[in-house]
Amino acid sequence: MTYDQVFLATAFALFLVTFVATMLYVRWRGHEPKGVMTNVKAGEAAVTTVASLLWLVVTLLYIFDARSVVWFGRIVFLDNDVAKGLGIALSTVGVLAGIAGEVALGESFRVALPRGETRLITTGVYRHIRNPCALGADLFALGTFFIASSLLALAAAVLNLAGYHLKIRAEEAYLRRTYRAEYAAYCARTGRYLPRSPGGHREHSSPR
Repeated sequence: MTYDQVFLATAFALFLVTFVATMLYVRWRGHEPKGVMTNVKAGEAAVTTVASLLWLVVTLLYIFDARSVVWFGRIVFLDNDVAKGLGIALSTVGVLAGIAGEVALGESFRVALPRGETRLITTGVYRHIRNPCALGADLFALGTFFIASSLLALAAAVLNLAGYHLKIRAEEAYLRRTYRAEYAAYCARTGRYLPRSPGGHREHSSPR
């Protein structure tokens, strides 16, 4: 295996183990980790599902056979060590952001939305950004595109960005209704995807 295949396999395994462990922990605590799809339209959910499936196909096939990029429309000018290095950097930040988000959520973690009210998490990485899990998934998908550059990987990354943004907007509506002033104050001091500069104040809101 080449260095980028080894990296992608390691990052994928870490991402998967953390996700499964979090799901099992939430279930052990007596909650349903999948949650419910309230406020999330079927079409919006389908975008995220398709993006995840495409990303899995690209990632797993590349791990087992780097030549698979040719099968999905290899992007020649990105097939170099510089692009792969960028992909590794993006994927690393993405995996770490996703893990930090899941760990901070603890038993409040849900794939969709909780059935009942849970505590609004504003500690850990959530002190700085409101959606580390979504940001992590976006960066990992984008990093995978630069590592295994193909048209299919590009489609997976674009759909991932769009799907998670739609999901976040639906979650924002739920959180605004549920936590009201507490969530509004939280949004005022944190950014949706990136830390907010001191004194910055915009009326944006986001999920986790």
